[in-house]
Amino acid sequence: MIVLTIYVVIALILCFVLFIAFKAINTGMEAKKAKKKIYENELKSPTQSDDLLSKLNNLNELYEKGALSEEEFRAAKEKILNN
Repeated sequence: MIVLTIYVVIALILCFVLFIAFKAINTGMEAKKAKKKIYENELKSPTQSDDLLSKLNNLNELYEKGALSEEEFRAAKEKILNN
């Protein structure tokens, strides 16, 4: 009976250690993915002119869909171009 209790305690300790190990490995892998994503974003960050062009394209799409009036479109376009 004592031997069985010892085996159960050892098995529980082993399960706990494995749980902690897998959790640590998972945390490390997530950190590595996040670091890689940040690095890729730094390499692919758009230049200022690309950003300006994408803002104007988005603004034009809103205007074409009718979400913006002509006055709102012109005011927003001026604001983007002046910044």
